[in-house]
Amino acid sequence: MQSHHLRRLLVTEPSLRHTASATAVGRVAHAARLRSVVARLARVEHAPLLVTETRASVRDGLHRERLVLDSPLRGPFPGTLLAPPGVTRGPAVLVLGGRNARLDQLTGDVPPDHPDRNVAEHLARAGFVTLSFDHGIGGGLDEERRAGRDEGTLLAHAFALTGRSLLGALVGDALGALDVLAAHPLVDPGRLGLFGHSLGAAVALHAALLAPREALPLCAASHLGSYQALYARLLTGHEGAALPGILEYADLADLYSALAPAPLQLQYGTADAHLEPADARAAADTVRAAFAAAGAPVEIHELAMGHGTHVGHAANFFARSLAGDAVTACDVPAQRIRFEVSERRAVLDRVDAALASGVLTQGPQVARFEELARTWTGTETVAVASGSAALEIALRIVGVAGRTVLVPVNTFFATAASAVRAGAAVRFVDIEPDGLGMDPDALRAALDRHPDTAVVLPVHIGGIVSPALHAVLAHCHERGVPVVEDAAHAFGATLDGRPAGSFGRFGAFSFFPTKVAVSGDGGLLSAALPDDLEQVRRWRDHGKSAQGSTLRDRPGGNWRLSELHAAVGTVDLERFANTLAARRERAGRYDALLADVPGIRPHAVPDGSDSNFYKYLAHLVPDGALDRTPLKKRLRERHGVSLAGEVYDHLLCDHPYFTRSGRPGRADGPFERARRFARHHIALPLYPSLTEAEQLRVVAALRSELP
Repeated sequence: MQSHHLRRLLVTEPSLRHTASATAVGRVAHAARLRSVVARLARVEHAPLLVTETRASVRDGLHRERLVLDSPLRGPFPGTLLAPPGVTRGPAVLVLGGRNARLDQLTGDVPPDHPDRNVAEHLARAGFVTLSFDHGIGGGLDEERRAGRDEGTLLAHAFALTGRSLLGALVGDALGALDVLAAHPLVDPGRLGLFGHSLGAAVALHAALLAPREALPLCAASHLGSYQALYARLLTGHEGAALPGILEYADLADLYSALAPAPLQLQYGTADAHLEPADARAAADTVRAAFAAAGAPVEIHELAMGHGTHVGHAANFFARSLAGDAVTACDVPAQRIRFEVSERRAVLDRVDAALASGVLTQGPQVARFEELARTWTGTETVAVASGSAALEIALRIVGVAGRTVLVPVNTFFATAASAVRAGAAVRFVDIEPDGLGMDPDALRAALDRHPDTAVVLPVHIGGIVSPALHAVLAHCHERGVPVVEDAAHAFGATLDGRPAGSFGRFGAFSFFPTKVAVSGDGGLLSAALPDDLEQVRRWRDHGKSAQGSTLRDRPGGNWRLSELHAAVGTVDLERFANTLAARRERAGRYDALLADVPGIRPHAVPDGSDSNFYKYLAHLVPDGALDRTPLKKRLRERHGVSLAGEVYDHLLCDHPYFTRSGRPGRADGPFERARRFARHHIALPLYPSLTEAEQLRVVAALRSELP
């Protein structure tokens, strides 16, 4: 019997339970992994809700607004907002009722059939603005064809056909309703809470896990225990209250535990026929232990009640957790890489296709990655393992061994190290301050000093292709010296409409996770000459002499890009136009916000250059007025704002490798322009998921800390 098969499955411990760590960092990482799993399984479509109709009234001492909420996914559905008299910008709670909850009973518009059914009304009378809405899982299917079967069950099965879940749809509604509540003029958006009973508690729990606003206080009533008990022993679990596949990763108590240290109250009744008291008690102990490990309090009430709610405990919980000032906003990180659930599923599908085919390197995903990249490089491309590999391959093809390679003194160590590994002597050139590129006059002098120069290696710092590149190219052309562009920062950037990487013989790009386009790790070489591209293909594959041959004619390396990395890269490149537009839009917003902030000057992108804003650069003024290191520390500790890494804080000539006896380059200094830039610039957080509110917070923090 299949019930025997089910019992065997249920004895397996959820996999993420084994990854929990005793350290604070480990607990945060574990909770993040669990939230990520929930997001992937729920596949929530967080569509904005429009309020298309409002009818306001005052009855029984409460302000009442009957709303029509319009969802592009679900269509119009009713909601009710309640508010205490005279409230302005007060705390608010989204109230999510159980499976059979009626909106008019939740809000007290009609007498409830049980004393605790009108939770929204009770909380409004306790001083909270509340919003409630209809779940929409009753009355939507034809009653005759339904033939007495539970509508929620039928909907859950139908959602499963699409690879989605009824719970995910309900959570999407809840997240949209939270946005409506936060935007209401009577509500303080920094003091929001979630209440849920039974099925509503499951929806509230998952909404709390997935809400962009972290640390939302949650009160969950009559939804506690283990999934094994609810869905196998008691058979009381509703399909809409759990995500398909979740038990492979976590049980119900683990999901509550992942909320720590956010305020949490759980209620369950010892006379609840839907729960098993011993099972609920064990789950409660798991949650208590998790919150204790996080150093956070949790309220868990075991009550002599049935499948209900203790509204007094709920009201007291929200009074404590939503009291005082607005909830502190989350930190603004220096970098945030975000793949939406649909994009993550696309990556997983492509990885699965690679695993199923057995082709794990240099297969169709890599070919697709190269094809997509051509849109942004303007020339044919070959994918390789990293940006450093791209540089080294290009330099080996040109032939730099025993000769000099000129690089800007202000760049990442890998630029110079790639030349060293290719057998060259590296010498340094100062930068020009406007486009942060190689200074043409300094380059001309370096070419005079080093007539054996094999390659000039300009770098497009911060995503800016400097107009000075034209003069650099002219000097090199005049002397017959090839140019290899280090465009690791500059994918998608242009100069006079021409893409980065298309000016020299080769363009080398990086797809490391911090870059504007990512593949987990990876690199790319662009070139105009078909023979150069063929040479790259041979070098990347251990010097293979020809496609399909087992003979080698050069000492190549394992510089191939895997199909798994390419699966990430293709999905990222398919969205890159939106990524680029978002970065430029946020950079423009910083320009406007910083216009009147003293002590800081945004770096102006030169005319003709269209930056990808790999970094949003700004200068602390006047030079030397403020030490960057303590400023970054104050911004992080006082304001929760982390600045991005500099480009760069140390010049190449100051790295220990190049300061050792016998290493040339330092004497070419003093590199005054590069030193000034390295010492006095900062890089503000900038990425597509950066919100306007976060940018306002960054600028406010700078305004408060700059002299």
